Amino acid sequence: MTYEQAGVSIAAQDTAIELIKPLAEATHTPQVLAGIGAFGGAFKADFEHFEDPVLVASTDSVGTKVKLAARFDAWDSVGRDLVAVSVNDVITTGAKPLFFLDYIACNKLAPRIVERVITGVRDGCLECGCALLGGELAEMGDVYGEGEFDLVGFAVGVVDSRRRIDGSNVTAGDVVIGISSSGVHSNGYSLVRKAFESLSDREWQRHDAILGCSLAEELLKPTTIYCRHIQTLLDAGIEIKAIAHISGGGIPGNAARMLPPGLGLRILRSEVPVLPVFHRIAEAGGVEDSEMWNTFNMGIGCTFIAASEQAEAALSLGSNGISLLRLGEVVPGSVNVLIE
Repeated sequence: MTYEQAGVSIAAQDTAIELIKPLAEATHTPQVLAGIGAFGGAFKADFEHFEDPVLVASTDSVGTKVKLAARFDAWDSVGRDLVAVSVNDVITTGAKPLFFLDYIACNKLAPRIVERVITGVRDGCLECGCALLGGELAEMGDVYGEGEFDLVGFAVGVVDSRRRIDGSNVTAGDVVIGISSSGVHSNGYSLVRKAFESLSDREWQRHDAILGCSLAEELLKPTTIYCRHIQTLLDAGIEIKAIAHISGGGIPGNAARMLPPGLGLRILRSEVPVLPVFHRIAEAGGVEDSEMWNTFNMGIGCTFIAASEQAEAALSLGSNGISLLRLGEVVPGSVNVLIE
């Protein structure tokens, strides 16, 4: 008996690695000393411009969105998602992403699919300026069903201790500003798929006049990467006191994480530009309003807190299809997030 007869192809792994090597190398900075092919990626910790550097790390997956990617052949999209879900967490501290690693597990390794996933990963890394340092391919037919994949990412960034954003200086009267999302992003897809489970592939791919595309295209839009937008705000002199990446748990579950004890948020629902796709999900699945708000981003993928006197300057910095919106304010009290 051979390893391949047991379900693992070393030849397929070798082919996949050769396909993705140039993609990873396209993201390398001078700090990368060893990348794909080495047993461990090596990154030179050159922190000359930091007085007191702090490393920030995050890991996440794209969840069951991979099932839609497999069904509708959208592997590049979820590769980019994979970078977004981790680096969007890292930047909530004000950190600059340095490098990224991926983990791809599947039933049967298909080198060309891996290449497309890593093409998306490369694009995401280039957008946020971090290096794809390495990763792992795991072929596990006994764990995953036919055609099934799992994608996990890991990002590391750095920030100067004195510039680290942690919410400690948030005060009542500060303003909550939201940054628009591209859509559902990468959370809540178990509910999404359940809501539309009766649809045929043809119905999934039929043009929807309200969405402006098919349902499949809408739900496979990649997650917005917020690195450049946050950096633009910081470069403009906006003092960002706290940042929240709005992922699973929606605005209520994530915006509360920006707050020190004794403070809450008053957010006006009328100021949140709820995207049409969320109305479609609620209607198709009979999902209650509160469940929608506690599961999805509803059109806001990132929020931050700034002093009231800087709010107008911050709001003017939206660009490249990204809108910044005043959502509410910080209030005294024990209620973490009150959406009215």
